[in-house]
Amino acid sequence: MLKKIKILMPGPVKFKFVKKGLEYYLKKIEPFVSVDTIFPKVKIKVSDASIKVKKEEEIIKKYISDKDYLIVLDERGKAFKSLELAEKLKILIQNQFYITFVIGGSEGVSENLKKAAREIWSLSSLTLNHEIALLVLIEALYRSFTIIKGIPYHRE
Repeated sequence: MLKKIKILMPGPVKFKFVKKGLEYYLKKIEPFVSVDTIFPKVKIKVSDASIKVKKEEEIIKKYISDKDYLIVLDERGKAFKSLELAEKLKILIQNQFYITFVIGGSEGVSENLKKAAREIWSLSSLTLNHEIALLVLIEALYRSFTIIKGIPYHRE
């Protein structure tokens, strides 16, 4: 039975509207599950994207446990419709204690993290700014919980 969801993303969150939206949905999701959002600062000023991604990987990995069911978000991952995502989440809730989502920074997620993931999900076939992806993820999780619990929110 699910105890906690953790969302990891290189930080800090800079967009005020994302912070407000995150606060809003975290409060709404609170009755269903505990959600930890961790946005470690990754300070590196290099033009080489691979070095930046590697540094982000090193920092993000510090927050991932062997107990975590790791899901990486990437536009090339598995896409879900809302009802499909709710059904997938329902299965995970029944079978996992800890689910951890990783959202990459501006250069994406390292191949090592993708290989370590149990699943790779897509929130959109569009490339999203990582802060926008965060907001889309938390709303999608909230929507899934309302579908699972039969609370009116989602419309087909």
